[in-house]
Amino acid sequence: MADEAFRQQVKNRRDYLRSSRGKILVWTAAEREEDVMRLLSEKTLDLAAIRLRMPDLALFRAGGFTVLPVSDRNGLEALARYLQGERGRAEIESDPGANLSAAKDSGRMVTAFVFHEPRTESVTGNGTGTRIETGSEAADYAHLIGDIPKPYEPAELYVYRERFCFPFYFRAAEPAEKPDVGIAVRGRPKPKAVIADWFLGYGDGVILLPLLRKFIDREARLGHEVHLIAKEKLASFFGTFLQGCRIYRSPESPAVYEAVLRSSLYRKAILLPVSVSSPPMRHISGLFGAALGFKRPYALPEPVPAFYPPLPAEQAEELAVLRAAGCKVVGIQFQTGDAKRSWPEARAREFITLCRERGLAPVNLTPLPYPAEGCGDWSMLPVEGLFAAIEGLDAVVGIDSVCGHMAGFLGVPHITLWGRSFPHLQFPYTSDESHVSFRTLRANYSLVPQSADIADIPAELAFARLTDILEGRLSPRKELHTAEDTLKGQGIEWVSGR
Repeated sequence: MADEAFRQQVKNRRDYLRSSRGKILVWTAAEREEDVMRLLSEKTLDLAAIRLRMPDLALFRAGGFTVLPVSDRNGLEALARYLQGERGRAEIESDPGANLSAAKDSGRMVTAFVFHEPRTESVTGNGTGTRIETGSEAADYAHLIGDIPKPYEPAELYVYRERFCFPFYFRAAEPAEKPDVGIAVRGRPKPKAVIADWFLGYGDGVILLPLLRKFIDREARLGHEVHLIAKEKLASFFGTFLQGCRIYRSPESPAVYEAVLRSSLYRKAILLPVSVSSPPMRHISGLFGAALGFKRPYALPEPVPAFYPPLPAEQAEELAVLRAAGCKVVGIQFQTGDAKRSWPEARAREFITLCRERGLAPVNLTPLPYPAEGCGDWSMLPVEGLFAAIEGLDAVVGIDSVCGHMAGFLGVPHITLWGRSFPHLQFPYTSDESHVSFRTLRANYSLVPQSADIADIPAELAFARLTDILEGRLSPRKELHTAEDTLKGQGIEWVSGR
């Protein structure tokens, strides 16, 4: 009953958003396309552009759209005034250019821009002004696409957000009329697209980095451009480390996958898989490698790659002081956005206390929801800066998240505290069970509760295994952890309970 009430609440909210936003159709000839594109991307976060034959303007008007033509520089200036609230809807619709018929120009290819109208509202202060709404309402792409009249299934659709353009490509209603801009430059092959699933996090991005580098270099030798499509945070992360490709920031929507995979503008579109519904178990790096066309797992990167930003002076000095005092320095990460993968606060505090009592220097690497008392705090470092931080540590202890993956990338010994999933199985005991290993690349020792409840891992056990590593009684292997190794239980300790 509660679920039904929630679904109705969501539906009511969507209906409200749709009815409260004005819908605008701007159509323009090819020679003005870039000018209009630039103007609209500055004025609204919620925009689609469709190339199609001359639209049936009456049909769009019947669907509640305001129709704005831009055929010359004057039309562009009029559109700018409209978006600033300086020209009314009635004035725009009385423009003769807005009344051209589809029949009259049926053979003409134009670009039609569809978007929700920015709201003009009074603001506190000295006067009034135009406020471009941000947040979930402004980025409701599904509603925007749904507003397009059914006879128009867009051939090409662009979504703008903060001036980053992501190309959507939907099947054309009449494929013969679909323009193929991939051959606009004769002799130049179409690019290839790689789509990073919205499920992927920073840790998966670390595993992907060497693979993507190898793929981009290979395609460059073949004369192919690569477009990497990822959600906001991963697009920024990849942009720091990857050259030789275009990186697009996409909304987190399943529509992205189908849109790009159906595109005629790419020579090939590759969706990086993240799950396997039945045995045999595969490591995620093997799935990525196979999708990118590599016949066997890629070679491990060098233990000390030189492509990442250096450790800031403040943290470098702190590390040097600890080294001079003879301390072993241990990085920790106990929290992430997933509560089921996060170690409880009581366990974390007990572990930190054990470290301090035994003369170790724990350093917190990512934000905690409670004070990081008793340890250094490097949680303000950007994700890209964690490579240099972890490289200088003696060991890392943490949950199944980015710091462990970076330690595995660098070959730094680390302990993974598993929760919600197992090293060889994602989401056990649920209908989403997936036979994929997200275990770090190497140098890993895993503590795995049989219950999949991370709270079942005692702080004393995690500290004991850390001591074993630092004193040489336990040596996590530096070679790649294969799927077979994980299935055999190499470097894995099962924990029965509290």
